[in-house]
Amino acid sequence: MNLPADIANQALDAAAIDFTIGDLEEGTRQAQVILRAYQQCLLQLLRGAHWNFARKQAPLTLLADATGQTANVGSTVPVPWVYEYSYPTDCAKARFIPWNPGQSTGAPAGNIATPTNIPTVTNLGTNTIASTRIVPARFTVGTDFNYPPPAGQQWWEVQGLSPQGRTVVMTNVQNASMIYTAIMLYPSTWDPLFRAAFVAYLASEVCFALHEDKKLALQVRPGLIASAKDKVAQARISDGNEGWFSSDIKVDWMRFRNAGRGGPWSNVNSNMGFGYLGYGWDMMGFSDGSCY
Repeated sequence: MNLPADIANQALDAAAIDFTIGDLEEGTRQAQVILRAYQQCLLQLLRGAHWNFARKQAPLTLLADATGQTANVGSTVPVPWVYEYSYPTDCAKARFIPWNPGQSTGAPAGNIATPTNIPTVTNLGTNTIASTRIVPARFTVGTDFNYPPPAGQQWWEVQGLSPQGRTVVMTNVQNASMIYTAIMLYPSTWDPLFRAAFVAYLASEVCFALHEDKKLALQVRPGLIASAKDKVAQARISDGNEGWFSSDIKVDWMRFRNAGRGGPWSNVNSNMGFGYLGYGWDMMGFSDGSCY
């Protein structure tokens, strides 16, 4: 079965807890403890690797254009950026913003070089496809207090919103889209490795709280943590072996966190070099105090 309650029951089995949940919101203590941990465990695990099944590309919603040339949006954008977009409400982890020749006028300031030796155009019936590499553009994620949510909106139910402002994506790419790890709520969409990792991770987080015998909990928990770490490690390896970028473009721009002046992608002839070309996966925290 692929319901959240089924995942919860797998976690209870893994933690050696003799109890069965019918629904995460049924109100039993076991369900309450798991419900409090479920969402945070899901988000941390999604951010812990570039899971292929969770990869999504979507256009961003424009909030502001510093040039003032776009109607019905603001013009206040933090320097040195030109465009500001809303952070996708289903985004667990931003990966990168693509920019390719023809997508906008000229390369974004401080961007990496346009790829050369582009293959010839391939004609497939009536469709013409230009075979080009995906080129990342500089961007950064932050908070802007100039654009609070509309009055009356239930901000506490929407990721990235608050009464004061919102989470935003800033870049110099016009009409930008973003590749990101989406929040995958439905277990039916998870791949087997992610499901196994999530079961072990969730079990390790609730194990101590639900076991009456705390000594037994301390014996069970290390194995669950080790299992979760092992599966995350496999996913990170698969990310390098199976991802499109493994044969399309070198991945150092995705791994390089600080793309400031003097870095391998910086423009050494100017003061450009702000922002990032891509965010890597996050370290995960575990209930024994370790990180991985």
